[in-house]
Amino acid sequence: MNVGRSVTKAIDEFEGSDLESAMLHACNAIDGTAAKALPSEVGSNKRFTDFLRSNYVILGAMGMPGINLKETRFPIEVAKPKAVGPGPDLADVVYGIHRCTHGHGSEMPEGFELMPDLRSGSGNTSILIKKGRIQLSDRIIFGLLAVAIMAPENTGQQTLAGYHLSLAGQSYEINDWWGRRADFEQACAPLNTVQVTLDFGNWMK
Repeated sequence: MNVGRSVTKAIDEFEGSDLESAMLHACNAIDGTAAKALPSEVGSNKRFTDFLRSNYVILGAMGMPGINLKETRFPIEVAKPKAVGPGPDLADVVYGIHRCTHGHGSEMPEGFELMPDLRSGSGNTSILIKKGRIQLSDRIIFGLLAVAIMAPENTGQQTLAGYHLSLAGQSYEINDWWGRRADFEQACAPLNTVQVTLDFGNWMK
C-alpha cells in the first residue's frame, strides 16, 4: 500500500467535507504502516491496535489531548478488543468501529459519527460518550495521519507539495516530516503534560 497516497486522499476527502471517507483513508494509512512496522504479528486487528498503542504520544496530542489513552477504557462494545482490562481503549474503538465499518463498506452505526470540530473551525476537541456510543472529534483523522507520517517505516513517502499538519498553532509540511517520529513526539510533549484518566466504571459491564 502506498501510504503517501492514502494520506493525500484522506486530506482531500476532509477538505471536501466527507469525514467518513477521510477516516477510511486515514485507517488505510495506519493499516499499511502497521504491516511494515509489525510484520510478524498475526491478524490485522492486533497489528493495527498494537501499532496505535505504541504511538499514543502523537495520536493523543493530535486527536484527544489531555486524556490518558493508556489507562482510559470506554463503555462501548467492540468485537475482539485487544486492550488489557475491562473495556476497549481508543485503539480498539478506532479499529472496531471505524476501520472495520469503513473497510467492510458498511454504514457507520448511529451515535459513532465524528464530530466536526476541525471542519467547523471551532477550535475544540470534543468527545461525546453515551452508554454504548462514542463520538470522537474529527481531529482523530489527523492524529492517525500523523502517526503514519512520522513512522520511520514510511521514510521516503511523499504527498503533493503544500499538504501539512497543524499542532498547537504550528504548521508542519508533511513532506519534511516523513519518518521523524522522535522529533514530532517532542513537539507533542507540551500537550501531553497533564493527562486525565476517564473513569466509566459505573457504565462498564
